[in-house]
Amino acid sequence: MTGISLNHHLHEMARMREHSHTPLAAPGLLMTAAVTLFMFLGVSASANELSAIRHWSSPTSTRIVLDFKQRATYKTAKQTAPEKLELDITDVTGVVPVSTLPINDGIVKTVTAARIDRNTLRITIELEKPASHKIFPLEKFMDKPPRLAIDIVRPDLEQADKAQRQQTRKFKQKQVRIVVIDPGHGGEDPGAIGPGKTMEKDVVFAIARKTVQLLNREPAIKAYLTRKGDYFIPLSTRMNMAQEHGADLFISIHADSSFSSKVQGSSIYCLSLKGASSAAAQMLAQKENDSDSVGGVPLEHHNDDLNAILIDLVQTNTLNASLKCAGIMIQEIARFNRLRTDQPQQACFKVLKDPDITAMLIETDFLSNPRREQTLKSEQFQNNLATAIAAAVTRYFAAMPLPATSEAQAKKSSAPEANKKRPSPRLHIVAKGESLASIAGKYGTTVPRVRALNGLSEKSKIRVGMKLKVVREE
Repeated sequence: MTGISLNHHLHEMARMREHSHTPLAAPGLLMTAAVTLFMFLGVSASANELSAIRHWSSPTSTRIVLDFKQRATYKTAKQTAPEKLELDITDVTGVVPVSTLPINDGIVKTVTAARIDRNTLRITIELEKPASHKIFPLEKFMDKPPRLAIDIVRPDLEQADKAQRQQTRKFKQKQVRIVVIDPGHGGEDPGAIGPGKTMEKDVVFAIARKTVQLLNREPAIKAYLTRKGDYFIPLSTRMNMAQEHGADLFISIHADSSFSSKVQGSSIYCLSLKGASSAAAQMLAQKENDSDSVGGVPLEHHNDDLNAILIDLVQTNTLNASLKCAGIMIQEIARFNRLRTDQPQQACFKVLKDPDITAMLIETDFLSNPRREQTLKSEQFQNNLATAIAAAVTRYFAAMPLPATSEAQAKKSSAPEANKKRPSPRLHIVAKGESLASIAGKYGTTVPRVRALNGLSEKSKIRVGMKLKVVREE
């Protein structure tokens, strides 16, 4: 209706009166109708409403999410004294759901919402210390309304967190294995939700935390969580965290769901580069890969599916090791819980796409089954599952040869050059401003060797984010 002029509607109403045998009820009826029509055309077509302000805190950042009736239009202005971020949202009517939201998580102090005129809403975010920010829209997805996400990041905390993860690599010199346990979903992304409103993100976090506690009782194992609370982590970041830890094993823990309320059982999944092992595995991979869309990831953070370089990088022995560990995991879980499948399944899970780390995804059971939902919530089941996972990890490492000790490496370095083994390739992610020459120089190798190792021709170009195999020639 907004494309039709008001005069046209008034003319049509007058014409209807002329051809009608019913007299006009009151002299002001025509004007009343015109005012009503004008209000409908001028207000309802553009009005937006803010329905909620929510937030989640991580050790290095705070995510603030604004829920709207439709996609929001905004502009920003950052001030530095005092530290705060102001966000003006236009064409917003209705009642403000909250005036002040205290956060006080060491990153954000408060979030304030105040109307500066009848159609403009100002969101003021008071910061604890200087921080960077990213603002991006999230489209309507499943039961999520159109949203505006505001990520406040403390770079100093990010650097400290990364440095702490990289410190774990020192344990490798002491014959210690590094395990990273990844509780799926979190924050804005609840994962599967049972009929009793149990959220996957809560169940798997409890299981993951118990698993890490058990693994850390083993003197030759150090275990770490990707997330330490209820907040969202993009799938690619989970992989990067495992890399920074120098992980020998990565396990992502989830809970499944189905259209049927009777389906039950645990299942284990590994990466596949050639398509899923079954239609069910393909559907599950798609559901888990949608985590970024639900939780909210800026467009530039989305990783495409495996590119040609990454396919070349994925070593067959890494996949074989993953399948071997998954087989042991199935045996241990089968001791106390029904299996959905008695063999490891494979599909293209984004969270498992690391070429150098043995990795698997565990679907603990089905939250969509009311009986299994209660079981998944129980302390006994969570303890049993954590015990099974820890036992499988211990068995797997016992069956795998330990990395060379410093003493063995010293003996190896004194052997004749002909008997020396070429160093294993490592993964390098291309950063902004890097060239093949600068990368080769960093690792003491040559450009031709880097090209040959990655199957690159002389005309091939590298781009930011590309993953290259390199060998340090020191």
